[in-house]
Amino acid sequence: MKEVSIIILGAGMSGICMAIKLREAGIFDFEILEKNDDIGGTWHDNTYPGACSDVPAALYSFSFELNPGWSCVYPPQDEIKRYFASCADKYKLHQHIRLNSEVASAEYQEDGHWVVTLANGEQICCRILISGLGQLNLPYIPKIEGVEFYEGDQLHSARWNNNLDLSNKRIAVIGNAASAIQLIPSLSKKASKLYIYQRTANYIIARNDHDYGETTRSAFRAFPVTQRAVRLFYYLRQELLFFGAMLPGTLRGRIIKWMANQYMKTRVKDSSLWKALTPDYPLGCKRILVSDDYYQALNSECVEIVTSPINCFDQSGVCTGDAVQRAVDVIIYATGFRTTELLAPLMIKGENGMELNHAWRDGAEAHRGVAQSGFPNFFMLYGPNTNLGHNSIIYMVEKQVGYVIQCIKKILDEKLQSLQPKKDAQAEYNHDLQKALKKTIWSGECGSWYKNDSGKITNNWAHSSTRFALMMRNVNFNEYEQK
Repeated sequence: MKEVSIIILGAGMSGICMAIKLREAGIFDFEILEKNDDIGGTWHDNTYPGACSDVPAALYSFSFELNPGWSCVYPPQDEIKRYFASCADKYKLHQHIRLNSEVASAEYQEDGHWVVTLANGEQICCRILISGLGQLNLPYIPKIEGVEFYEGDQLHSARWNNNLDLSNKRIAVIGNAASAIQLIPSLSKKASKLYIYQRTANYIIARNDHDYGETTRSAFRAFPVTQRAVRLFYYLRQELLFFGAMLPGTLRGRIIKWMANQYMKTRVKDSSLWKALTPDYPLGCKRILVSDDYYQALNSECVEIVTSPINCFDQSGVCTGDAVQRAVDVIIYATGFRTTELLAPLMIKGENGMELNHAWRDGAEAHRGVAQSGFPNFFMLYGPNTNLGHNSIIYMVEKQVGYVIQCIKKILDEKLQSLQPKKDAQAEYNHDLQKALKKTIWSGECGSWYKNDSGKITNNWAHSSTRFALMMRNVNFNEYEQK
C-alpha cells in the first residue's frame, strides 16, 4: 500500500491554498486527490452561461497572490478557473495532484494512520487527512413526482451540458437564487419561452460590475499597493455594511432593504410583478444576492414567473398547484447544493469505526470549524459553521489553513501518533456558537441552505470575519488530546 504523510481531498480553492502553504512550510510529502479531470473545484463544475463570482475579484483571490489582470470587478467562471490554475503552476502543485481519483472512503487506524480507498479500489495510507471538499460540491435535486415520465432534457446548473442547444426552446428553470439569477439573463435571450418557478422571492441589489480597463490593470501591475487598497475597500464595505445587516433591526439592514426594494421597482417594468418579487421574510435570512441583469431579463416577453408550487411532472412538462400544465423542452434545476450534508457521499470512519455522518446525526459541527473529536489527525477546510453571508470565503479559508498548518507541524515535529479536539472543548465551542447564531437573522422563520431540517444552523459563522481571523491566529493545544 502506498504511503504519504498528508492527503488533501479536492483540488479546488481550499485544496490549492492548503497545498501552497504546506510547501511554504517546507512540507512536501503530500498528495491531492481530485475526482475530476481538472482542478478548480466549483469553478470546474459550474460552467453554466453567466457563471461568475458574486464577491469582488479583489477579495475572491488569495491575499498572497493578487491578480492584477482581472478583466472586471466580478469576473466570469473561466477567468476564475484560470486564476486557480495559474496558482497551481506558480507554486508547483501539479506534481502533488492526482486527477480522476475519486475517494470512496477513509478509515482511521489504531496506529494513528488513515487508509483512504479510491473508487477504483486502490488504497493509500497517510498520517494526516485534510478535506478541501467544502460545502458547495454536491448538487441538490428536489424529489418531484413524475420525474421519470418527463421526456425532455433535464440538467442541474452545476452539471451543465454545453452541447445542449437551447435556442428557441421552451425552458423551465426551477429555482431563482444565486445560480439562477446568473443563468436566467442568458436564457432569456435564447428561449422561445422561459418559465421561472419561484418558491420565494430574494433580496437582490445591484452588482455594479464594470470592466477594469487596461489603465487600471497597468496600475495594479506597476503599483500593487493600489490593488491592495481596492481589496481593503471591498473588505471594509462587506464587513462594516453587509455584516451589520445580519443582525436583526439594524439601520444598515433597513438601508439595504430599501436599496433592494428600489432597485427592483426601477428595473422591473411590470408593476404587477412587484408583489411576487418582494420577499416576505427579514433581510439576510437568506443570502442577499447581487445582479445587474436579472430584473431586466424579467422584462422580456418570453419570460414568465410562476409562483404556484410544482405538483408534478408529466411527459411534456410541469404541472403546478394552480391546475396549469406548462409544456417545456428542457428542465433546468437551479436548486443549489446539499449544503448540510457536508462531505457526502464520502464515508469517513474515525476511532472505533464511528462514521462521521453518525457523529453529525443532529447536524454537522466541528471544533473551530476545522477539527472533529473522535477523528484524530483529520482536518476540514470550509467545514461546518465557516461560511459567510457577507464576505469572501477565501479569506476564511486562509485563516483555517494557517490554523491547520500549526496542527500539522505539531504532529510532525513532535512525532505525535494522534491529535484531536477534546470532547468538552468542542462541545463548549459549539454551544457558544449556536447561542450566538440564535441572535442573528439566519435563525429567522425562513428556509435557507444555512441550516438543516431541524433548524440548526450548520453552515454559517456567527460573527465578523475579523473575529474569526483573531480566533484562528494561534492554536490552543490545551483544547486538544495528544498522544
